[in-house]
Amino acid sequence: MVWIRSARLLGHIVAGVVAATAVRIDPTQRLHPEPVARWWSRKLLRILNLQLTIHGQALNGPRVTVANHISWLDIPLLAAGGDFRFIAKSEIRTWPVAGWLADAAGTFYIRRGKGGARPLLERLVPHLINGGSVVLFPEGTTTAGTDVLPFHARLFAAAVESGTDVQPVALRYLPTADGRSIAPFIGDDDLFSHILRLLREPKLHAELIYGGPIASATLERDELARVARQQIRHSLQPGLTEDSVPAQTATRLAA
Repeated sequence: MVWIRSARLLGHIVAGVVAATAVRIDPTQRLHPEPVARWWSRKLLRILNLQLTIHGQALNGPRVTVANHISWLDIPLLAAGGDFRFIAKSEIRTWPVAGWLADAAGTFYIRRGKGGARPLLERLVPHLINGGSVVLFPEGTTTAGTDVLPFHARLFAAAVESGTDVQPVALRYLPTADGRSIAPFIGDDDLFSHILRLLREPKLHAELIYGGPIASATLERDELARVARQQIRHSLQPGLTEDSVPAQTATRLAA
């Protein structure tokens, strides 16, 4: 079973590279990255037999979707349900296969360190004004998913400057039948071992909880970040207080 699923996944990755190539070299520019990413993500979830339960509803029209970050699986989970573009650290662009796929999906890249946000904002704001949508993982790293780290507020400026609503989304992966938590990609995890662990599991379950929209017109970026984080924390664990600050482990795949 594992080898059959592995073969299907390998074939799907090859198909993704072919589709990514078609998007990048299309002279007519009629192939848009968002539908291609949505198709590829939906099939990936089927190969992994990841069963997704959705609570609430995604907003229509342009929006900045902000979510807690647990795993690289967060990206196909969200991409499967909407026409989004994502934000990733600039290093991912040079990764074999993953960088090619990210480019074809229209990913926006951010350079870490001082001054890295402004060049990205100069691309994000026109994208949003022109009707596009983007997903932001404001924790800046992946976590075990038991709580939500404080949000970095600087990229919330894209919502403020474009007048775009923010929609918080809470992601949660359920334990396996024997109680293990295998979805988080944290600590010393490497991508190959993590994928193999997922392929060995017959079925995975995840929840996606859409929160209500937050209007950006009357809020500063720091307040937007605070309100969005609190909505997500409340969706995951209604008893969490705003003042508690969690400690989590980071990973190299952080966006």
